[in-house]
Amino acid sequence: MAGQHLKALETRLGVRLLSRTTRRLAPTDAGRAYYERCVAALEEIALAEAEAGARQAEPSGRLRLTAPLGFGNSLLAPAIAAFLDRHPRVDVEIDLSENKTDLLTGDYDLAIRLGELAPSSLVSRRLASFPLILAASPAYLAASGMPQHPRDLAQHEALIYAQTAAPMKWSFLSRDGQRANATLQGRIVASDVEFLVRLAQLGRGLLLAPSFLLDEHLNTGSLVEVMPGWHERSLPLHLLWPHRALIPVPTRAFIDFMVGWTASELKVSHALRL
Repeated sequence: MAGQHLKALETRLGVRLLSRTTRRLAPTDAGRAYYERCVAALEEIALAEAEAGARQAEPSGRLRLTAPLGFGNSLLAPAIAAFLDRHPRVDVEIDLSENKTDLLTGDYDLAIRLGELAPSSLVSRRLASFPLILAASPAYLAASGMPQHPRDLAQHEALIYAQTAAPMKWSFLSRDGQRANATLQGRIVASDVEFLVRLAQLGRGLLLAPSFLLDEHLNTGSLVEVMPGWHERSLPLHLLWPHRALIPVPTRAFIDFMVGWTASELKVSHALRL
C-alpha cells in the first residue's frame, strides 16, 4: 500500500523521490528536499495548534520582568494590579532599576524599556511615546528668569539625568520646524529621574523629563513648563522579550494586556502618542 502511494506521489510530482536498488531504498536529492519541506510544514502546523491552545488556556505560573524605576513607581503599579486581578493564577516578580538588565542572561520573561532601542535579537512591541517636557519651579524661574530659546539654557542650572547617551546636550524642535541644540551646565547629575523631579520642585534647576513624571506637578503648580513652543524628542515605551518559537502563556497574556492598557487607561490619564 505504501509503495502505491509513493508511486502515485512521484507521478503527480513528476520526479523520483527514492532511488531503488535490489538491496535498499535511498532518497534522491529531490526526495530529501521534499521530505525536509514537509517536516518543516508539519512543525509549523504543530506550533500553530500549540499557540492556539495556549491562548485558550488560563495563564498560570510566575512572570519575571524588569522595568525602569521611574515608570514602575508612576505607572506600572496600577497596570500590574489590574493584570493580577484579571489573571489570579499568575505571580509577578519585578526588578525596578534604571540599569538596562540583560534580558537573555538575567532570566527575565519581559522587559519594559523607555527610549530608543539598540539593535538586538530581542522581539519588541512599541506601546506608546511620552513627550519630554522642560520644567522648573516657580521659585527658580522667579530668581533666574524664564528662558525663551534653547540658547538661553547655557545660562541656567540644569538637573542632569545620567542615563542618556549625551546627558549634557538637549536638542529641541520648534513648532515651525526650527532645530536648536543646548549645551548644559549643572552641578547635579543623578541616575534616578524621580530624585531630579524632587530637586526641581525645590528650585535647584531646569529638568527635562517624560510627561508621566511631571503631569501631576504641572497640574498642582509646583512645577511650570518652560519654553512650551520648543520640544525635545518623545520617549518611546517598548516591551521586549526573547525570540521563542512558543511564547509562555503568562508572557503572552501580559503582552496582550499591556497593549490594551496603554491604548485605554494610560491614554486617558497621560499625554502620550501611540
